[in-house]
Amino acid sequence: MKIFSKESLNLAGKRIIKYKLFGIVFFKKEKFTYKSRWCFLGLKFSHKTKHETAGANDFSQEAYIKHLHKMYCSKDEFCPIDETGLDFESNINLIAFYLPQFHTFAENDAWHGRGFTEWANVTKTLPHFVGHRQPHLPIDVGFYDLSTTKVMKRQVELAKLYGIYGFCFHYYWFSGKRLMEKPIFNWLEDKTLDFPFCLCWANENWSKLWDGGNKEILLKQELKPDDDAHFARDILPFFQDKRYIKIKGRPLFVVYRPSLFEKERFLRFMNTLKTFCLQNGVSEPYVLISNCAGFNENPKEWGAEAIVEFPPHSIWPETISKKFVFESKITVFDFAKWAGRKEYIYPSDYKMFKCVFPSWDNTARKAYTGAACFEGCTPQVYQTWLEDCIEWTRKNNGKEEQFVFINAFNEWAEGAHLEPDSYYGYAYLDATKKALIHSFKTKNRV
Repeated sequence: MKIFSKESLNLAGKRIIKYKLFGIVFFKKEKFTYKSRWCFLGLKFSHKTKHETAGANDFSQEAYIKHLHKMYCSKDEFCPIDETGLDFESNINLIAFYLPQFHTFAENDAWHGRGFTEWANVTKTLPHFVGHRQPHLPIDVGFYDLSTTKVMKRQVELAKLYGIYGFCFHYYWFSGKRLMEKPIFNWLEDKTLDFPFCLCWANENWSKLWDGGNKEILLKQELKPDDDAHFARDILPFFQDKRYIKIKGRPLFVVYRPSLFEKERFLRFMNTLKTFCLQNGVSEPYVLISNCAGFNENPKEWGAEAIVEFPPHSIWPETISKKFVFESKITVFDFAKWAGRKEYIYPSDYKMFKCVFPSWDNTARKAYTGAACFEGCTPQVYQTWLEDCIEWTRKNNGKEEQFVFINAFNEWAEGAHLEPDSYYGYAYLDATKKALIHSFKTKNRV
């Protein structure tokens, strides 16, 4: 046994240092955000300290408590449901990305603990600075379970009520191994869910850090020699469904991260998929590839028709300094300022489909490993962004290509959800509807 040893431990909001003599703790120091506490041979001392995290904003317990009160008690920002629906048929089709995560499955039980769903990340989150809108807690649909289609029926009702045209389900497929597929196959089988849909192959590594990167990989994304035909057979039943979204008579198919593979390898995959569809009575898919991870190459050279934006990728507003309540690894961006400059409207050499998000803050997943919080994503800012992207689409895309994407309908752990929450209520859905009404009125004035 060592005569003298030191042990250090970092927890949310505090740092603990223990000094041991012959294995017995004789001195312990606990450093909190706003005070330090010592224990020496059983005698306890404490001292209030100034918050030391670098940043421009002042931190105080009083301000933080007021913020908590506003978050959980005040309803000043709350927007009630509007059940009137649209009284016109929009020629702009809004497609919302949809995460089929909210149910238990064996892999998550093994990797994150039995019974884990995304709600575990969502509900344990706290505000990390004054003004931080966390946690995002659902109302209406509540903390749902997607192992049945019961809640999907309500999701369809909400989507239709506020003008969403269809869902784009993220499809997780790893050389024949599927993850989170149950809700999507339930949807395929339940024809009473009368709502358009399409698939996005979320082809990135499944990692413990929730970032698709190369660290702490739980399931690696590869394209093995036999994968092409296997994948084509796997998704053919979706393409054949009458509800499947088509562009120019072709099933719409999105690939999230094509650059994960070599271009020639990806082209072989695309050729196999297209050939297989034609051989089985289905038109060649209309393929979009996202601008994830800075992808900005000619989509035609990758066997696709166009690029679809996938914010927050390729969005880089200025950062804002904050004084954090906890020892956090969160980068805060001034989204409102970026959006006010309308930097989302820019020239492109290739065909493009625009995409917006209602808000973005993945603190629930990555508060201590590198989260990104886009501050200023209010329903009003989102509405203006959506209106501008609708107008851009009307001017730049063909009559049969009037589609705008939204990221996302239910990405709760990334703070990107149209579904109503306890703070804003139905405000983002309402802003979506108002953007379509604005577009309709603008079009008819021309």
